[in-house]
Amino acid sequence: MPRSRSRVVIIGGNFAGLVAASRLSCDYDVTVVDAFAEFEWTPNIHEILSGVKNRDSVVLPRAECVNRYGHTFVHDAVIGIDRDSGSVITEGGLVLPYDACLIAAGSQRTTFGIEGAEEHALGLRLVDDAVRIASRLDKLAARKRRASVVIVGGGVSGVEALGELLRRRAQGDEFNIHVVELESRILEKQPNGLASDALQRFAPYPVTLHTDSAVMHVGARSVTLASGEKLTADLCIWSAGMTLPDFLRDTGLNDAGDEWLPVDDTLKSRYANNIFIAGDCAALPDPVRKQAYYAMDMGEVAGDNISRLIRGRRLRRFRAAPMPMLISFGDITTWLVAGETVVASPLLAAAKEGVYQATMARLESPNEPLRYSADLVGRAAMATRQLLLPQLTPSKLFRGLTGSRIIA
Repeated sequence: MPRSRSRVVIIGGNFAGLVAASRLSCDYDVTVVDAFAEFEWTPNIHEILSGVKNRDSVVLPRAECVNRYGHTFVHDAVIGIDRDSGSVITEGGLVLPYDACLIAAGSQRTTFGIEGAEEHALGLRLVDDAVRIASRLDKLAARKRRASVVIVGGGVSGVEALGELLRRRAQGDEFNIHVVELESRILEKQPNGLASDALQRFAPYPVTLHTDSAVMHVGARSVTLASGEKLTADLCIWSAGMTLPDFLRDTGLNDAGDEWLPVDDTLKSRYANNIFIAGDCAALPDPVRKQAYYAMDMGEVAGDNISRLIRGRRLRRFRAAPMPMLISFGDITTWLVAGETVVASPLLAAAKEGVYQATMARLESPNEPLRYSADLVGRAAMATRQLLLPQLTPSKLFRGLTGSRIIA
């Protein structure tokens, strides 16, 4: 009898999972399983808050992508991994056996057990989160009294959300905004010069920054800080905190003190010889930012290494290549971060949009050059209409040129 194909189960159809699936040939029986039917381009969901993007522009149907790679997509939630039998168990009762498994399940939002946060704060983690927040902002903007919005978390996602709230000024929407950050400064993991420049950008607007501040309670209309200060909050946006998905906590793939799942330099689990881990949930020997670019690179190496493992070949090492980071601040500016050097310019928004459009087209059609080219042209036209053309007024061009600068 002919030998059956080796079975590969990929948990999570996100950046790492989809790229890994695209690297695996149809010589293997590959199944991608995810609780959500759509892939989400989460690095750009903040633009939904201002209407620059809508839901449809930042999602792709996972089944179509996976089927195009020649594999099978299962729309179901994973609830466990049975390492003894080599199988993945889903909420719908499926048992998916594997010879090799990739865990690329990302991360989930956490509110750190703060009273009232789960009930009253709106998280900004997924596309539908952004859609809900945009709807609330629309209702608040229609009121006569200027609404107060509290953003919990002054990291990249919180600052990008703030930028989109300020972008809404162009349609007449004004909010009083508070940004609450636990650390001593915003953008704590970014260069000092970026944080200082951001503070200067905040200055002309009704934005109040609360650093070294912990949230103690979130109510229906207020946020209370550890200092006792109570902030009026017609809307609380929660952009702080990521943690390991619940179903991965009891898999035996980490120790009690591990925040994420430890891997070696080939992305293989330190606790299982046929399980690889990529993306947000992986704890690398040399940590990297939890960023889409690195997740996709990890997916590429993990996909190749699954094939190498099955074929008995030596595994590739994952080496993170330094990559500049683009952080947008509405229509005010975009920062390019390369090491400790920061370049600020409104014109850099086009570069960030280009990365988004090219990657979405790549995920749609990784092995079809003609379709990829057609997708890219269509997406470029949409990007030009949504982001570039509005910037081509004389005043905005002047501001873009004069507002560009290098920050040491």
